Amino acid sequence: MPTYAILGATGKTGGALLELLQKGPSNNINAYVRSKVKLLEQRPGLEKNKNVKIFEGSLSDIPLIASTLNPRVDAAFCVLATNENIPGVRIAQDTASSVIAALCHLRNEDIHFKPPKLIFLSSASLNAAMLGEFPAAVEAIITRAMSHVYADLRFAEENLRLHRSWLDATFVQPGGLTEDVQKGHKLSVDKASDGFVSYLDLAAGMIEIADSGTYNWMGVSVNATAKDVKFEPNAPPQILRGLVWHFAPWLYWTCRSLRMVS
Repeated sequence: MPTYAILGATGKTGGALLELLQKGPSNNINAYVRSKVKLLEQRPGLEKNKNVKIFEGSLSDIPLIASTLNPRVDAAFCVLATNENIPGVRIAQDTASSVIAALCHLRNEDIHFKPPKLIFLSSASLNAAMLGEFPAAVEAIITRAMSHVYADLRFAEENLRLHRSWLDATFVQPGGLTEDVQKGHKLSVDKASDGFVSYLDLAAGMIEIADSGTYNWMGVSVNATAKDVKFEPNAPPQILRGLVWHFAPWLYWTCRSLRMVS
């Protein structure tokens, strides 16, 4: 009976992972969230599933994260993320640091401890090879519109790679993400698709990576096989906001102080 941990189970990717993993009756799931109330509002009745354990608390609570990543866990999905280009964002870095600290704690308790395989959500934009012949002008716009998010992901990946002598990790690097039904996916280490991939197909690809036991310390894209994947309507305004926060980061904090953004 495999055991999976999801760090960020209330997010769109985490929710998709939770939905798909629950379909396997032999799957055990450790779901880490910062708000159990929010998770149960999203998924009423989840507490009745005996195969799901909920871990609630701060990401900086290392004993809690260690409990989530206990020795029975085979693979851990690190999917705490944001689509907003917030200046100074650290969610990926904080996730990486807490996971490393928690696994060090578990290793210190048991010298025979085998860490779970880490499946870390990243972006194709961090891997030039993935972009292939992607239009340079579009790439320049997206890179700036998500500059703070990408910097956060880059630092997190560099931190994790410092521990490659005893950890196994895969960086999942999709292109654009959208809310749509599951339509089919394929994995690629060479190229990210030009279109969107649904969160459910992304989750299915991440589970495939976790179960494969391969792709260690590689960047892997999850691409849609269907041609009719929905366009993400929130993408244009997110890109516009992201460009503003890139060129005028001070404006974000001004807007936040006025409660115009969260």
